[in-house]
Amino acid sequence: MERDALLRLLAEEPGAAFEACRAAIRAGAEYVVWDHTLPADQLASSYSRRAQHLAKIGNPMLGGAEAIEQLRTSGDRLLRVGEARIEDPPTHFQLFLTADASRVVACIGIDQR
Repeated sequence: MERDALLRLLAEEPGAAFEACRAAIRAGAEYVVWDHTLPADQLASSYSRRAQHLAKIGNPMLGGAEAIEQLRTSGDRLLRVGEARIEDPPTHFQLFLTADASRVVACIGIDQR
């Protein structure tokens, strides 16, 4: 996916995680969007467990609750997954896009410190 296309998609969605991810990608963050798809409800289950673990260790997800809710309400709809990473501060962004990559459905930011 072209950087400009992903930046446009991220700008269409409100929320701190979308804004932070967009700023990171605009600043040159490495990113990838994979072609394969996974059911949204499977992703919701997995990221719900991750959120619980991160909260337990004191590292909440930026936009995590909203993203997990959006994944849950998407049911078994197939989504593409992507990620972006920046070094300063070390942050990992998880992206969830429609199967045709025409919309970013959810975004999570995770501080890697």
